Amino acid sequence: MTKQRYIYYHFLLLILVFVLYTGCSTTAVVADTESLEPADITTDELMALIPDYKERLSTISGSGRAIVSEPGNSDRVSIQFQSNREESFILVRSGAGIEGGQIFVDRDSLMIYNRLDKKAEKVSIHQGNLSSVGSLASVNLVDLFNYTIDPDTIDKIFLDTNSYVLLLTNRSLIRISTRSGIVESVVHANENSSAPYSRLEYEGYANIDQLLLPRRITIYSKDGLSRATLLVQRLEINPTLPPLGIDLPNDIPIQRL
Repeated sequence: MTKQRYIYYHFLLLILVFVLYTGCSTTAVVADTESLEPADITTDELMALIPDYKERLSTISGSGRAIVSEPGNSDRVSIQFQSNREESFILVRSGAGIEGGQIFVDRDSLMIYNRLDKKAEKVSIHQGNLSSVGSLASVNLVDLFNYTIDPDTIDKIFLDTNSYVLLLTNRSLIRISTRSGIVESVVHANENSSAPYSRLEYEGYANIDQLLLPRRITIYSKDGLSRATLLVQRLEINPTLPPLGIDLPNDIPIQRL
């Protein structure tokens, strides 16, 4: 596999596994909270501060660039994406406009089509080794852009200068702006050694159709040495979407993993 093909496929897998594994159970505290003071805010008050658009955001469509960085390799690709709360579709192209691959996520499965290597792979979220995350079938791009928090998972709330730091019952940490309530970062303490990410960072929030949404999202690998940063250039809120799915050529077999 050439370096360019590897970077495209690596980015597809990174996004795929993020969508699949967000919210996995964890056991170890991932950051030091001993130096932080408890925040003088209740869980209800905090939840009222955090933007929650479940009732106002049903579909998104957009495009942007992804910067993929790992030891010895760095590249940029263009992506187009569409998502409702049931399905998500991502199309990846090179800087020259050559299609590199597609991802489709629904409630039952995740499919990757690597056009450069003429390979299609499909993963059932209900297969045995994914049973711990089977309930995450509905996690998709809409949920990624508006990261929501279950108040029942909040264990403690700390104050760190201009941020609230939430320690969850699964020992993950979420940093929230004290001014606007936007999610700034999510740090996972993941006991699953196969999960390749450790941290999410949200930046560049903008008011789009009266919704406060991020324009820059960064995903870090588990070892922190690799990352993929999505720079959103166009984002449309609640558009009418066509049927979502991968237009797979008839001669491409689907490998079921």
